[in-house]
Amino acid sequence: MSALALPSRWRLRLIGLSILCGAGVALQPFVVNSQASAQSTPTSELSPALSDSVTASGGSYTLTNVSYAPGHLLLAGTTGQALLGGVKIKVEDSSGQPVAGVTVQLEFVSMPKKGKDAEITPANVVSGADGIATANLQLGSAEGKYLIAARADGMTGTMPRVTAKALTSAWWLFLVFGLVGGLGLFLYGMELGSGGLQKSAGAKMRTILEKLTSNRFMGVILGTVTTALVQSSSATTVMVVGFVSAGLMTLVQAIGVIFGANIGTTVTVQLIAFQISDYALLMIGWGFIQTIVTKRKMWIYAGEIILGFGLIFYGMAVMSNAMRPLRDMPVFADALVSLGENPVLGIMVAAAFTGLINSSGATIGLAVVLASQDLITLQAAMPIVLGANIGTTVTTLWAMIGASTEGKRAGIAHLTFNVIGVVVFLPFLGYFSEQIVEVTQSMGSSSIPRQVANGHMLFNVFNTLFFIPLLGPLARLVTKIIPDKPEASAAFKPKYLDNNLLETPEMALTSAYQEVLRVSGIVTNMFGQVMQVFDSGSEGDKAKENLTQRRVEVEVLSEELRCYYTRLAQKNLGLFQSAEKHGQMAIVDDLRQMSQQLGGDMPDLAAILREHGTTFSEDGRKELDEFYTFAFETQQMTDLAIKESDTEGAAKTLLRKDSFADHERRLRNSHLSRLDSGLPEPAATSAIHMDMLTAFRQLGRTDLRICHSLTEFLDDE
Repeated sequence: MSALALPSRWRLRLIGLSILCGAGVALQPFVVNSQASAQSTPTSELSPALSDSVTASGGSYTLTNVSYAPGHLLLAGTTGQALLGGVKIKVEDSSGQPVAGVTVQLEFVSMPKKGKDAEITPANVVSGADGIATANLQLGSAEGKYLIAARADGMTGTMPRVTAKALTSAWWLFLVFGLVGGLGLFLYGMELGSGGLQKSAGAKMRTILEKLTSNRFMGVILGTVTTALVQSSSATTVMVVGFVSAGLMTLVQAIGVIFGANIGTTVTVQLIAFQISDYALLMIGWGFIQTIVTKRKMWIYAGEIILGFGLIFYGMAVMSNAMRPLRDMPVFADALVSLGENPVLGIMVAAAFTGLINSSGATIGLAVVLASQDLITLQAAMPIVLGANIGTTVTTLWAMIGASTEGKRAGIAHLTFNVIGVVVFLPFLGYFSEQIVEVTQSMGSSSIPRQVANGHMLFNVFNTLFFIPLLGPLARLVTKIIPDKPEASAAFKPKYLDNNLLETPEMALTSAYQEVLRVSGIVTNMFGQVMQVFDSGSEGDKAKENLTQRRVEVEVLSEELRCYYTRLAQKNLGLFQSAEKHGQMAIVDDLRQMSQQLGGDMPDLAAILREHGTTFSEDGRKELDEFYTFAFETQQMTDLAIKESDTEGAAKTLLRKDSFADHERRLRNSHLSRLDSGLPEPAATSAIHMDMLTAFRQLGRTDLRICHSLTEFLDDE
């Protein structure tokens, strides 16, 4: 398949992917060149004796390098920068006491080829009262490593060496490029993989939520599974808020799912911590090729999943490479160390960052990257994990806007659960971190990234186990926080449509289908009252008014559904999801046509009958009632098939096709026979009688068309 033959959606994806890769890969020349300059650049040997470790004889002094800040392995700065007082050598006697007045000679052992303008001043420095000889270091104009050796007359032991690294003056720019590009790849990979999982799972996600029971443990399990599928606890909780707001789920059920969502989000972090970035490019290539060489939708979805995970791991690798220079920057390293010393600050920073990017997985993934570069310890990483758990609730809080009281309570429950969990764990953070180290070591690993991932998982598991017995009290607490309040009467509108669910098409279709059920129920109610408009007196007027109102309600819902389906069509729908959307749209349009006949045409016929002051003959009314009863039974069967998504019921209804034609033919002939008899009633009402027979047959045909649409998209699932 040529590039020109690619679908437009893939051409757009390739453009975006190229931009993100360009931003991320822009970092690579800096990293590679920096390493090359330090490793492959010829060294300038200032003294043959300094090329190797030297042991002086006949003296009693030992020299020690004390240039580095605690926890650092070298000095760092930008090219041409002066590191004032950077080189420090301590002179001690044989008993370990500092010695003053000893001249220490400092010389370069190696440097980058173009860094010969580097300078040590003074090159010969005398130790002070504390035994430390201090000199300034002027880094050269070339990036790379500068190695300095120190010696003194009469020294013993190994000659100390000081390593200094010069970074390009624009190193921070490459760092930003790498972080932004890597984070973009990570988030795009999560979206792509999540979309593929949702489309391949299809109606299974809906089935999972439909089987939700009041059992709190089942709710936790289902929340875990759902979040593992969509790779986002925020997406799950937004769905939950929408479902509770729509009345599809109780508050207690929702809280159980929210508990499970926090556990489900640990799956992605565990995969990240396994450090399989070496295979990221293979997964990207494999996934992309699979999406363009096949027309089978399930294979395409599987390719999107593979491609998405490849981008996740590649994005992590890009961010990891971008942050390598930070290992040598004392200021940044000290700031990260402070996160461990001040966990509240770490929690606040992580919560703000997570709220900004709407992804706790990305925040914790960043912590994993920092840990993989030895930039942070587990003690410093855990506040980031805790803060990410709080920050992820921001998306849920946004979803509460416009939600019902119950939906708002679900959002507050999510926030309360996460915040209280963090507050409860915070005093035990040190002990908890120690236990995580032991647990990880028992799994055969001492890797800090694995410790971070395990800490994230165990925190959420323990937090859930702690709150499960308190599910009822938590529900009562959020009910007190957001009490019931009388709602003012409002215009008729949809109950279940939620724009927040559009990002998860399967759930959006579920909410839309609930509105389809409402439309079907209204039409069935209209069908049950339609013959009353032909009654005389107030009963007929009341029936007409009710039918008119119900027709307006159907128009409102059908228009809202049409707009919702249009917005949904802009999302990346799977084949089955597109088929269901089209099927639902067809059903809604057919139900709207039925409401126009029942709420418009039928009352108009009744009005004409009243204007002429005539009524149906006794036999004529019986025949109309007979056809009406048959048509109404068909509508009830159709409504039941829609409510239960029952293909067998729909197929049974389709068997009535010939019966409608037979009924109409037989009843027409009977009416014509009465006309031939010369009775006055049949003659006066003949046109209306025939119109009603035609209307009942058209209503029946519409029901059969609805059942046909229903079986088509349900069979596809």
